Amino acid sequence: MIQVRSISDADERYLEWIAGDCAQVLGGDVELSALQLASNAEIVLRLAYRLGSATGLTEGRGPNLIAAHVDLRRHLVEDRIRLGFRSLVAP
Repeated sequence: MIQVRSISDADERYLEWIAGDCAQVLGGDVELSALQLASNAEIVLRLAYRLGSATGLTEGRGPNLIAAHVDLRRHLVEDRIRLGFRSLVAP
């Protein structure tokens, strides 16, 4: 689900593409719950997701939507590594 307030059609399509990209980075076993866009001094993309009973919330920030997406993707790669490690050591 994408939650935004009054953005252009192009930005809305890009956010949909970002959601798909994030799902691909996290892997098929992870379910995306929400993608939120906020803007104050900078753009913030917030992605909520779930893997089994574990939930996660990751943010990406930047001066524009593309930079925020790049930052979010970087954090998601780290999250995916962390999730994979937890699944290996969890009983």
